[in-house]
Amino acid sequence: MRYRPTIVPVLTGLLLLASSPAASAAEGWELPALSVPAAHDVSKGEGVTVAVVDTGIRTDHPALRGRATEGPDFLGGKSDRDEPWYGKHGTSMASSVLDVAPEAEVLGLRTLRDEKDPQYQTWEESLKEGGDPEEAAALHQAIRHAVKAGADVVSMSLGSADGAFSPYSESEARAVQYALSKGVVVVASAGNAGDVSRGDGNEVHYPAAYPGVVAVAAATPDGSRAVFSQVHSYNDVAAPGVQIHSADIAGGRSPVQGTSSATALTSGVAALIVAKYPDLAPRQVEEVLQRTASTAEQGHDPRTGYGTVDAAAALQAAAKLTPEKPALPVTEKGAGVHFGPGDDGTPPRTEVGRNPEDTTAAAVIGGPGLVAVVIGVLLAVSGARARRRTSSGPG
Repeated sequence: MRYRPTIVPVLTGLLLLASSPAASAAEGWELPALSVPAAHDVSKGEGVTVAVVDTGIRTDHPALRGRATEGPDFLGGKSDRDEPWYGKHGTSMASSVLDVAPEAEVLGLRTLRDEKDPQYQTWEESLKEGGDPEEAAALHQAIRHAVKAGADVVSMSLGSADGAFSPYSESEARAVQYALSKGVVVVASAGNAGDVSRGDGNEVHYPAAYPGVVAVAAATPDGSRAVFSQVHSYNDVAAPGVQIHSADIAGGRSPVQGTSSATALTSGVAALIVAKYPDLAPRQVEEVLQRTASTAEQGHDPRTGYGTVDAAAALQAAAKLTPEKPALPVTEKGAGVHFGPGDDGTPPRTEVGRNPEDTTAAAVIGGPGLVAVVIGVLLAVSGARARRRTSSGPG
């Protein structure tokens, strides 16, 4: 299975923003929206390590402030680190983590290829058989390495679409469970294929859909779902995901958008909580994020979970908790069980619609079966009528 970064490329993002309300978002709006300034009175993430599982990072970028280390390359391309395109997406994500948790440390673990990487393959190409086995195994290896390296939070701004060619991975699910069992908070993006008006399919998105993962949707400045953010019942919370000014390897910062950024920002908030209350179990961290989010009192919404994360409120709520030992959620595929009250059983495609291609495929595959069912029902009804006529006739 291949993974693609879920951040929208900068140029595309700017074009989208120019025609949407998000275009008016002030630079740096994401931190106040998450109540980060108030949260910094309590915690800045000191002593916490966040593993950014991504395309690698450029540790020399000023936005990383000397608080980033590049770990193993799980794609086996150590020489790539000197290439000008290396670490574009990962560096962007690392900067967002550190914007929220400036005293945390970031560990970069490469499991993805940047789009300008000569070996990068498009999503469609990656669905073909015979893909790179190193890349297929990279994610679960990186998660396990992060735990063994002492990470407190694993941030994954990446994902796949569950379908015939990109299935649920038992090895990845077990790696997530391993991290949770060691007390590591795991955060992942909801995905950017939620705009069905543009032909998106809103597929089930892994690793966000694995039990125990904090699944993060993208929100706009008014707290509503960003149009591209995928809609699923396993979405736990939302975070700013449009007009996010993050590190650009070309220099300085550039505006980007995507559930990738929302995930990195939420991972930063998780780092604030873990730094102040290191004995809380991952389930408890996810619970306080949910319980203190902007629309928690209104209940769960598959579009944005329990609403936009509130870092200051989450820290206040965490102070009242009695630490628990790490507990594991149900691991069976399709169980839909996450920590806390998260999943409410809402159908995965609620309010988003279906990909026309999926509908066509279903018609082609299911059409003959439907005809057979109809014929069977008609025969059964006919037989029942015949039996009733026989039993009520002359003796």
